[in-house]
Amino acid sequence: MGELILNTQTAQSKLLIGAGAMDKIGDICRELSSSARIAVITDSNVAPLYADYITSRIESAGLGAYLMIIPAGEEHKNLDTVSKIYAFLAKNGFTRSDILVALGGGVVGDISGFTAATYLRGIRSIQIPTTLLAQVDSSVGGKCGVDLPEGKNLVGAFNQPDRVLIDTNVLKTLPPHILRDGMAEVIKYGCIFDDELFAKLEALPVGQMPDEIVERC
Repeated sequence: MGELILNTQTAQSKLLIGAGAMDKIGDICRELSSSARIAVITDSNVAPLYADYITSRIESAGLGAYLMIIPAGEEHKNLDTVSKIYAFLAKNGFTRSDILVALGGGVVGDISGFTAATYLRGIRSIQIPTTLLAQVDSSVGGKCGVDLPEGKNLVGAFNQPDRVLIDTNVLKTLPPHILRDGMAEVIKYGCIFDDELFAKLEALPVGQMPDEIVERC
């Protein structure tokens, strides 16, 4: 399993990459805080697949897990959804010592990242991206935002997650068209930056995505 450190001018993110990375969620939450409560934000597509597993791993580490499921879809990436998450966190007494976990694709990551950046002026966060596009792009870039009726991503922030758990096992559950969305981004990286990566992609059997390629991206 690979590990990368992403340093910015204001923050540092640790990325764990490989099959089974999400198994570490309990240990990583305890590493960040031995007494934190953990809010797991996911959507209605991802929740049936992984929500129970993630919350059970957190609880097995001796921490409290609070699950919120939001509707899936870009149309819900808005301030109304963010406001509902604020209310959920406030109702459950979340403080700046607690942690928000984003479990899902780019929409969940954007909403959760923006919420983490703005609730109580910023709380710690962990990203568990469940699409290829989120694994190679949105979960590690630090950019998060939501849409307004006037346009996409008009409200947002730069907010590096404390940890990113990139579990390549989840790619096996993706519909083909969602996997293709991510592959387009992977191919772009090869075209603009990495001849060796592009050559590996040309030789890659259809439907396969080795950990080393995700890590390279």
